[in-house]
Amino acid sequence: MRSKMIFASLMALACASPASAQAGERARSQDKSAASVNSKAPAKADGFGTVLPAGLTAKQLIALVAPGRDASFAMLVGAKAWPYRANSFVVIACFSRNEKDAERSRKSSTGPSCDGASRFGGTPASIDPAVYLGVVEYQAGSAAPTLVASYGKPYDIKTSWAFSQVEGPGEDDDTPGGRESGLMPEQYRRFDFAPYKITPTETAIGLRLGWNEGYAGGGADFEALSLFRIDGNKLVNILSEPVSFHKLIAGDWNKDGTRDHDEYEGTNVLSVLPSTSNGYADLQLRLLKSKSKQVFTWDSKRARYMPVKTAQAAKNR
Repeated sequence: MRSKMIFASLMALACASPASAQAGERARSQDKSAASVNSKAPAKADGFGTVLPAGLTAKQLIALVAPGRDASFAMLVGAKAWPYRANSFVVIACFSRNEKDAERSRKSSTGPSCDGASRFGGTPASIDPAVYLGVVEYQAGSAAPTLVASYGKPYDIKTSWAFSQVEGPGEDDDTPGGRESGLMPEQYRRFDFAPYKITPTETAIGLRLGWNEGYAGGGADFEALSLFRIDGNKLVNILSEPVSFHKLIAGDWNKDGTRDHDEYEGTNVLSVLPSTSNGYADLQLRLLKSKSKQVFTWDSKRARYMPVKTAQAAKNR
């Protein structure tokens, strides 16, 4: 049985190396601010920079990161200045898969959305978006933007809870969900530009993903972090791990007609460690208010981060 915990915040970020500790504190503050604003619809859109920088148009960005896609099916197109490369913007473009879903999305949404589910006539309606990511270079007043790197296809990375210390969707209170198969995102929430410095010359790009569950008298929210690096002209996924959950579970009814609720939460802090493996900084997910942690090291053959199988990790599974 887990102890009851009061919900504080969904996520905090930290950088463990002494040289970057101050930067990590700034990143943590920025991310909390983003999480706060994202609780409101307009701020959620801002998490992806849907108010495009002067001189950039949605059609230009779609042509670069999602060539061949019909712009009329776009649910959201955003570009945010990336602080780790001059005149560079991280771009996202989300599309409904067909005309029916595009129309359904327009009718049910209050603004640009990159969610995989919407509501039409009060009934949940699956809208499985095709989500494209890329980085473009552009300087205001100059020529058209140019492509630096792109993922090259719709986002297709599943998140698994196999090595996580936090609960996942689709299971009961005591069993982490999605251990084996992994899950595609239900929501694409915002960019995460914390200083994930994986080599002396490379900083990874973060993308926050989400899932929701509704219960009788309660509900749950789950979040994951997906990291990308620029490799030539490609944007490559190098990590996708759960970072937090928050559950509100309905309890006993009171005589006055009110109902008790229990809140449960868990938060993993991602740290960039001073140690390296195969030329890349080691990463660590540590569960707050716990000694549980999981280290990820660079696997040169897979060209991504993989969990280190330790006695503690085996115990957590």
